[in-house]
Amino acid sequence: MPDRVTLPNASDVVVIGGGIMGASTAFFLSAQTDLDVTLIEKDGIATGSTGNSSAILRHHYGDQAIYSKMAWWSHQFYRDFEEETGEVIAHVDNPLVRFGQEQTEPGEYAEAGYDTLRSLDIPTTRFESDELSDQYPMIEDVESFDFGISDDTAGFSDGADAANGFARAAQQNGATVVTGVGAETLIVEEDSVVGVKTEAGNVDCETVVVAAGPWTPRLAEKVGVDIPITTTREQVLILEPPEGYKDEYPSLLPTTAQPGGDWYIRPDFGDGILVATHHTDEEVNPDRYDNNPDEEMILELTEHLSGMIPTLGDAGLRGQYCGVYSSTPDHDFILDQAGPEGCYFACGFSGHGFKHGPAVGRIMTDLVVEGTTDMVDAGFFSLDRFEESDYGHGRTADDI
Repeated sequence: MPDRVTLPNASDVVVIGGGIMGASTAFFLSAQTDLDVTLIEKDGIATGSTGNSSAILRHHYGDQAIYSKMAWWSHQFYRDFEEETGEVIAHVDNPLVRFGQEQTEPGEYAEAGYDTLRSLDIPTTRFESDELSDQYPMIEDVESFDFGISDDTAGFSDGADAANGFARAAQQNGATVVTGVGAETLIVEEDSVVGVKTEAGNVDCETVVVAAGPWTPRLAEKVGVDIPITTTREQVLILEPPEGYKDEYPSLLPTTAQPGGDWYIRPDFGDGILVATHHTDEEVNPDRYDNNPDEEMILELTEHLSGMIPTLGDAGLRGQYCGVYSSTPDHDFILDQAGPEGCYFACGFSGHGFKHGPAVGRIMTDLVVEGTTDMVDAGFFSLDRFEESDYGHGRTADDI
């Protein structure tokens, strides 16, 4: 974690939020421009949603090529993180598989992702029903699915590793990183940003990037911007496989979920098994929520897992915690300039943001410097899509 330093009186750009998105944005701004950059974080780097992220790195997004391209670009950056930033992060290769049935929405989503990945030359394999038991022998009745789509080069990392790495690299580039100081509001004069008011004083600036996760709507509201984000509590268990499981299944298990399911699994560091909820309906205040999974949910998750992988029925509980998702109505990101001139927002990552962290940092840098980006169609992530419809783009059939 970067050392805490004194808050400057002025900066060209202030980035609010020390999660993966704010840290990545500070890094790219400091690496690709001559701007004086300050990152402020009210707690510590990666102490919010990023630190609780399962940090899955996958590329399958159905027919949404925009996300597949961003995820692939970002994953290559994560793979080359030390070369790109001088910092080392954890990274484990682990294929992701989406099982499907023909003529169902989740099945069509899985097949669309296969076609999209192939069109982008991202490694993917389709396994037919009679091949699934050989590929995934730990999964009960896996041959009951019509097919499985493997995102062959998927993996996972560690959110705190990556965010802290970006923040340290930004400092090496000359950026100022200040932790333990919260932003209270943006200072606006004549409809333009002129500074940020913090708990420790004001910072004069002409540009602010707000990447404060579930706290972003509060800051946005103070400058007249309505950001539709719902904050939900998600529950995570780390299980200890029973004796002999690792010997029988050296890869442990693929990253996967039941089609359309509200929970998912992946291996964890140290040969553990991570199982977690996904998009619950439990709305919470991000400042005050129970960080301990509910006993009922622990039983439910372990029951689901043992039903899918019976050998894990005797798994022990190694760890448990909760985190929050900050979700937009359509589960698509908001990356946009909105409100006063010089005010930018990167938020609403809806439980699938980490894998796009490097791309988001570059996109936000492009928007600040050029007003557009050649990486993606920036209009897809515009806030004003919710003016036409409360549900924005609408929801996909399966977004785990």
